Amino acid sequence: MAINLPSICIALKDASSCKAALVAVASLKAYFGSKVKVLVIGNNLAGLPIDYQATSIGSVKEITKNFKSDGSDLLILPLMFGDTAGGLVSAKEANNIIGHIERLVLTIPCTANTFNFKNIIVPIDTSSETRQKVPYAVSFAKAFGGTLHVFGVSSDKGKDAEVLVNNYVRQVCNNISEKGIPCTSSIQLGGNPTELILAYAKVKNADLITIMTEQETNIISLFSGKYSEQMIKNSTVPVLSIHPKDLIVSDARL
Repeated sequence: MAINLPSICIALKDASSCKAALVAVASLKAYFGSKVKVLVIGNNLAGLPIDYQATSIGSVKEITKNFKSDGSDLLILPLMFGDTAGGLVSAKEANNIIGHIERLVLTIPCTANTFNFKNIIVPIDTSSETRQKVPYAVSFAKAFGGTLHVFGVSSDKGKDAEVLVNNYVRQVCNNISEKGIPCTSSIQLGGNPTELILAYAKVKNADLITIMTEQETNIISLFSGKYSEQMIKNSTVPVLSIHPKDLIVSDARL
């Protein structure tokens, strides 16, 4: 299933905050031909590209309402990380926004001027929904000329889990290879999936981690509620949160 992003929305303090988020928007706009809408906290709209549609809002609390009403396909949230300046929302605020919308959300920690999105982590567990993230990961890899690193993971070390994760990882890698995208794979069973994925992302020098917002019940400690917040809070690289949909499985060949 081909993924398209005709409209992207980004929330900012002002045009000079979180350059990494603005660089990501520009790259996605160039690849997908997206219209860009900007929600700016306050009235400082100066410095934004003239073809960006900017709207002034009063606070972070207004982001969800504005995004849901404007119909954009992707929301980009600059994330406050440690003591660094430039972020707009905390991990808790980001997780709350993600929980109230049913579209893509990209959280970008404002720790650097840019991320090149060359190495993208695709965690795969034992739930059937886990594979729904693959078309999105493929699209981002195409947009940024990246490599997908498929990581099979489960807290369950049993034989059933091992067989299922291995099968899913093989299917996903075959699908990615057919799309002409470079792909690597690894599997690790047992332990805390959140910690395993973050450690794997570090080894791969990851620029992006893809997760589902719900339904990956076999990694419940990672992909629901406060644990999703934990991932976003602890990841030093952007996290793409994907809301489950009924994708065309036959087209995805998964």
